[in-house]
Amino acid sequence: MSKVFIKAINGSNPDSLKAYLKALKPFLRIDDEFKLMKLEWIFGFSQINQKKLYREDKYKYGLELVDRINEEAYTYMTPLSSGPNEDSLFSQLLKCKGKQDTNCILCL
Repeated sequence: MSKVFIKAINGSNPDSLKAYLKALKPFLRIDDEFKLMKLEWIFGFSQINQKKLYREDKYKYGLELVDRINEEAYTYMTPLSSGPNEDSLFSQLLKCKGKQDTNCILCL
């Protein structure tokens, strides 16, 4: 179910996004042993960016990779992600920042 919500929210317009968020709320409130995992699956967990640049021996982490003020030092990973259209909700919000501000405001 979490993967279905992630895919649906990622490819939605503002009108259908309201319906998906309304359906997501009771799903996340179900009191079972997976409650915390469902939050992690949908919203993601923070992870510091890392990259090994060409002709360098060491990895660079977080702020070392930031060249511009609008670049992120963290990503929000979900264990359910297996493709480009399956990012967590937090990483989707960061991607639509400045482009689809209505989606961002609706999710917040």
